[in-house]
Amino acid sequence: MMLMRAYAVTADENGHFQAAAASYETALLSDPSDVEATVNLAVLYWRASRAGLPREFLDHARERLRELLETASARFPGCAQLRFWKRYIAATDAGKPLEPDECRRLLQERPDYLEPAFVVFRNSVGEEAEPEAMRLLADYSAQPTARGRYVTSVINAVLQKQRWKPRFQPTA
Repeated sequence: MMLMRAYAVTADENGHFQAAAASYETALLSDPSDVEATVNLAVLYWRASRAGLPREFLDHARERLRELLETASARFPGCAQLRFWKRYIAATDAGKPLEPDECRRLLQERPDYLEPAFVVFRNSVGEEAEPEAMRLLADYSAQPTARGRYVTSVINAVLQKQRWKPRFQPTA
């Protein structure tokens, strides 16, 4: 059980979407209560559409993502991770940003769950949630799953913007 999840994470870290998905699915068959594998699989399926994979896998990933999020919400009611990613994926796919206030509330409700901080950090262009974003960056740099790569890419994009932001405003 844990071995299959470890294989899934390794395949995910190496960008082998199809092998990682198959391994996460197998891990979930043997332990449907594994919320980490569930969230990693959902984000992997969501990110797969940008990976240039075969059409058959992409069609499966889209359908399975929908099913996974629906069933996971019932299996893990009140789970902050699933609630966040379900809302984030839906908002992003609709071309709308997830409201930072919603993320701030989730961070207040669950201070041990930091992922909503990357949204607050991005939307404030690094003015808010910096300690949480830096912790996410460090944590996910050590485990670069599709989920971790996505979160770190968002944080790194903000850091790049900050780097090139003018340090002073010329006076008129």
